[in-house]
Amino acid sequence: MTTRNRSVLRDKDGGSDVQTEISSQPLRRNPSSDRKVVVCDKSKASEVFPAMLSEAGFEPREYDLVLVKPNICGMYPPEAQLVERTLRFFEPLARRIVIGETKSMMHTPERRFKRLGVFDMLERFGDKIEAVDLMEDEILDLEVPSPHAVSHLPIPRLVNDCDLLVNIPKVGTHGRTKLTCALKNLFGLLAESDKQGVYHPPGVDKVIADLAKIVRCDLSVVDAKKEVIVGVDPLTVDILACSFAGLEPLKVEHLRLVSEDRGLRLEDVLNRLQIVKM
Repeated sequence: MTTRNRSVLRDKDGGSDVQTEISSQPLRRNPSSDRKVVVCDKSKASEVFPAMLSEAGFEPREYDLVLVKPNICGMYPPEAQLVERTLRFFEPLARRIVIGETKSMMHTPERRFKRLGVFDMLERFGDKIEAVDLMEDEILDLEVPSPHAVSHLPIPRLVNDCDLLVNIPKVGTHGRTKLTCALKNLFGLLAESDKQGVYHPPGVDKVIADLAKIVRCDLSVVDAKKEVIVGVDPLTVDILACSFAGLEPLKVEHLRLVSEDRGLRLEDVLNRLQIVKM
């Protein structure tokens, strides 16, 4: 059920506008699909991509707005081919597709879009697909229910308004969170130019768990070294991704926090995980 959050709409210069009621969009998942994660060798993932999504429990429909979030400004950008394959799947289904990213400590979206070939890629598509610096969007100051670290988070309006959020991370290790994958990639949706200074002190794992309470991630398509991982639940996707990063899921704090926020033990989520290899 959709709840309502009291939020503040901020302009692009950081000033406050009027308070407004914004819908808080919890994760929309089919519980029977939560447990299933699909893995496929990259060499054949492109040809079986629709079947992978179907096997993972993803049910496509027509969309007004699809937001695609690759890890463009992070340390581990996904392969451009995987991003393009995802765009080609959704292009006939969507009225508008936005590739969105925010500034990181190291990079700006515009420079990374150019350097990683995103702008060149979009020339092969029509006008319905665009690459956007989400810091230029209207910013919503969303309330986090029962927060671990922060009571409000700055979220671009496109994140709140999209019909579908497609997450495209690459598996990697991280000094503060051990794992960087689907849930950590949502950190790049925070509309804050100094993410390290603002969100590292209270604990990145806790902030990631807070983000998972207010940002709905509908599909994760993961660059996992020589393979591709697909799943509708970023938590189970990340549990499997740990094996590609040489990590123990039970030792990754944000995985445990997200599980507990759902009223589950991470050990139980791990035991129920179904891995489908294609």
